[in-house]
Amino acid sequence: MDTNVFRYVLEVDKCKNITLAAKHLFISQPALTKQLSKLEKELGFQLFDRAHTPITTTPQGELFLDFARRYQELEQDFQNDIALSRHTPAVPVRIATTHRGGGYAGIHTAAFMAAYPNICLEYLDTSARKCEELLEEEQVDLAIYTDPILSSKLEYMPLEEDPLVFVIPQSSPLLAGLDLSGNSLEHPVEIESRRFRDPSLRYILATPRQGLYYAENAFFKKYRVTPLDPLRVEYVDTRYSVVQSGCGIALFPHTTVIQHSHGNSQPPLYGIPKGDALYRYIIIARKKGRTLSPDAEAVWRFMVNQRLEANHHLESTP
Repeated sequence: MDTNVFRYVLEVDKCKNITLAAKHLFISQPALTKQLSKLEKELGFQLFDRAHTPITTTPQGELFLDFARRYQELEQDFQNDIALSRHTPAVPVRIATTHRGGGYAGIHTAAFMAAYPNICLEYLDTSARKCEELLEEEQVDLAIYTDPILSSKLEYMPLEEDPLVFVIPQSSPLLAGLDLSGNSLEHPVEIESRRFRDPSLRYILATPRQGLYYAENAFFKKYRVTPLDPLRVEYVDTRYSVVQSGCGIALFPHTTVIQHSHGNSQPPLYGIPKGDALYRYIIIARKKGRTLSPDAEAVWRFMVNQRLEANHHLESTP
């Protein structure tokens, strides 16, 4: 029996809906249904009564769910016992991160270390494209950075949606004549796309190989923008300071804006193209076909599960 099916069954029981469970598990609904049907055929009984909405668990299904929960607990206990039995220093799990990916990893590190106190982590700060090169060359086990994924040799899972916004000096011609009352990160002004093609605008851009560089290029392609004489700045904090000085406009993640929004005597304004929402994804990636160590697999599962738990929290919040 494929032990992954325990996780599938527990997720269906939690969601009370196969389609929603498939979404949380990042598999298709037909694939999940096929796995459940195969398991029920092996067991000789139905796990769920699917004739009602939400679906309910059968009496035999409750017994299996109890078994699945105990199995997961035993698996965790086993992994902990193996870790404790080691007599040699743990080999660190090497994880390449970008500035944004490292921020995400850092937020979840304390929870990971509490769950796996004997697993050693090593974060390597680099660019998005260098993350992919290090994975291909097997110099790191995992990488956490932002899409797009350019290498065909990698597999990945999304971890978090990363909203983006244009940060705009108050004197910018991009804002001329617009109603800016109530402007905030949560309520950016919506700007006609043609305004972004104004040749007088100066764009402050990321350098190639950085994750934000590709988000910028996607925006320019979508809205047929050709930046004239852009200023490229590698370090994101420096780029934000350049915008604050009034030099031009730039695209930033919300997290960067929040970090720099305190104590500004004349804060910049925030804008997005009218009718559009700008975002990218933070992802975790690994090399296809490579067998990872149990420790690296534990990091992969933990980071992906943070996404599942965040989805449950959002869906259960009134």
